[in-house]
Amino acid sequence: MARWIGRLNEGSLLRRTLLYVGTFVLGSLTFVGIMSLLLVSVARTVLPPRNADGSAAEATEEADSEATTATSKTALGKTSRSKRPRPPSPAERESAPSAPSAD
Repeated sequence: MARWIGRLNEGSLLRRTLLYVGTFVLGSLTFVGIMSLLLVSVARTVLPPRNADGSAAEATEEADSEATTATSKTALGKTSRSKRPRPPSPAERESAPSAPSAD
């Protein structure tokens, strides 16, 4: 093995440079491939599986609704201030049934 490595290191500068660059590219591709497989397998174990009936989508919607409910609650024990009632817009006034006048 040592004799084989020594023979690869002999030769012109171009041959050695190509050997080093090829080794670096091959090692990089191997590293990226292994990390991709690792990340995909971790993601598959963490995320819920997709079913044909859409139960994963329902679970995601439930989680989203719980998250919005949790964020709508007061944070850090602070009480929320009540908002002033907003006057109706002109479009809402036109579409609303008019109240009988007391004249």
